[in-house]
Amino acid sequence: MIGRDAHEYQDFLTLHKAQLVHAGIPERYYRTVFEKIELEKYDSGDCMMMLTDGENWQVQSTSTIDSSDANTIFLVDHCWTFHAEQVKKALRSIPGLAQRMSSLTGVGYPDGDGYESEEETGLEELIEKLSEKIWELAETYTIQKDTEKLTVCYMMDELGSRIQHSETPNMKMAPFFHITKQFAVTLMWPIEDEIASETVITRDITLGESDPGKRSARLAIFRDHIDLDRDNLRMEEVEKLNPYKLYGRKDQTLPEEVRCDSEHPAFLRMKAASPSDPIKVFTDLKFMADSLSDPLFKVVNSDKDADFISTSSNFDKFKEFYEQRPTKIINQFPNENVVCCKDLLLKVARRCKIDDQDRERSDELIIARLNSPSKSWAEDMHPQWCPVGFDLVNELPVFVRNFLEREEAGLDNSWIIKPWNLSRGRGTYVTSNLAMIVKLAYTSPKVVQKYIENPVLFFRGDIGRVKFDIRYVVLLKSVEPLKLYKYNVFWLRFANQAFALDEFDEYEKHFTVMNYNDATELKQIGDVEFLEMFEQQYPDQSWTEIDQKLCSMIKECFESAVSLPPPRGIAHSAQSRAIYALDMMLKWNGDKTEIVPQLLEVNFNPDNQRACQYHPEFYNHCLKTLLCEDVSGIPVTEIS
Repeated sequence: MIGRDAHEYQDFLTLHKAQLVHAGIPERYYRTVFEKIELEKYDSGDCMMMLTDGENWQVQSTSTIDSSDANTIFLVDHCWTFHAEQVKKALRSIPGLAQRMSSLTGVGYPDGDGYESEEETGLEELIEKLSEKIWELAETYTIQKDTEKLTVCYMMDELGSRIQHSETPNMKMAPFFHITKQFAVTLMWPIEDEIASETVITRDITLGESDPGKRSARLAIFRDHIDLDRDNLRMEEVEKLNPYKLYGRKDQTLPEEVRCDSEHPAFLRMKAASPSDPIKVFTDLKFMADSLSDPLFKVVNSDKDADFISTSSNFDKFKEFYEQRPTKIINQFPNENVVCCKDLLLKVARRCKIDDQDRERSDELIIARLNSPSKSWAEDMHPQWCPVGFDLVNELPVFVRNFLEREEAGLDNSWIIKPWNLSRGRGTYVTSNLAMIVKLAYTSPKVVQKYIENPVLFFRGDIGRVKFDIRYVVLLKSVEPLKLYKYNVFWLRFANQAFALDEFDEYEKHFTVMNYNDATELKQIGDVEFLEMFEQQYPDQSWTEIDQKLCSMIKECFESAVSLPPPRGIAHSAQSRAIYALDMMLKWNGDKTEIVPQLLEVNFNPDNQRACQYHPEFYNHCLKTLLCEDVSGIPVTEIS
């Protein structure tokens, strides 16, 4: 080692000690990590070498590695850093990358292992194979970027990638991100006291996962090379799970006693409102404030002066709100995250398949169904309107079991991975690659749902038949009794490429959210024009019947969501109202004779800027529906 300025080292520890501790790196190695990174010293080759028998690779020690020696922690280079959706693009555009990945993964060219020019079709076939194979070796880490967490994928260099798995490893590896230098390496250090010369170097490819089910799920990536214990691909007992409080979800305070709505001061205040004594509205959404033109409403600049508060921030102090501000109403219901968070929405949907008298035991019954030996267990536990899905934090093992069962039955195995709390398609991927799903499951809380392989398509004359989704705005006025309305105008979003069950990395083929990217075309068709075109394209289908199915689906979902008290359901509050946007698709049944609605997600505080632009009365209509008793003349339909 060499001497470095003590202040530089202390600065390094201030920024990075939490990472080192989290990775489980012994403190004796901290100074070495600092100095090797400063010197860019990749010296594993001094005591290790790669060997091959022509088919398989391994890494072997060439001298004794003593864990008490502070120098025996090594830097492993990341030879490729990438984002999950850009794999093929990078393989095509970065010179030499496909050739290096071919050598590293053992995936050769279709016509042999020699180099072919980029003009050859063989390169494109190689890229297709590599885009699948690399996920067996790829690893991930997450960094904070602005207000969001960004998933970064990487491939270790040849030495790092060729270290074999063992149930009794002698080395441990962990990614390390240098905050000041803004680059990452993998750190590798011995976990045995001494590794003798000519010993095969091994690691645990499950990254030390101790849960038997999740460990088997990670090992399933290598099912062609490792004997897999499928008995572990089961759920834990229900009492070990509490997804309602995971991921930093805050406990919400609720009032102990709630008076009758008709006697509540907030209700009486709204009832007494008139143009001469308007409802004072505070909102942090400028487009909402600008569009409130009805004389029944007056926009104010402070929530302290407001009767109705519409905030884009999550609210959790309902008890204090009830006690200290009894005449005011807020735009959120207690515990509405059971429909707005995708993992909890799955639980709400599954609850629809449980008899009313058994709802209290729903979590226990769901666990039993997840572990069912039935061949159709996954489909049986979801209502027809909810694609089969799994919470990857808690249900990764049973998802892997379902994936393997579908694979063996020759069924389509394309899935969509979604963060549990993001919208607009952010952090969302479509894939049929089990390794990719399992690796991404460890980056941040996600759900995975069966990708809709038989969607109802919309013909665009310039493109062909494309995916589309439908957005209904739903207004929740009351939980007890359930009062739910839909706004009669709806919105549509369209893909920009003809649909096919391939090229899952082609965003404009498989996704419809185009209004947040200036580089993509935003196809806009109003609901009236859409209905005319849809009925021309599908003369045997009645939109009236489709709308009835959509409304029945929404009603069933919210009835389930309010059927249990918090934290498993939405709570009633006389001082709450809410506007949600429900994104939905249509799919065909098995013989393409019937259209079946599919609920994709429920959005809290949706982006209604486009609604205001094309329907200036939108917020006037919504607030009148939510705050006034008489809704006659307002373009809404009660669906509960």
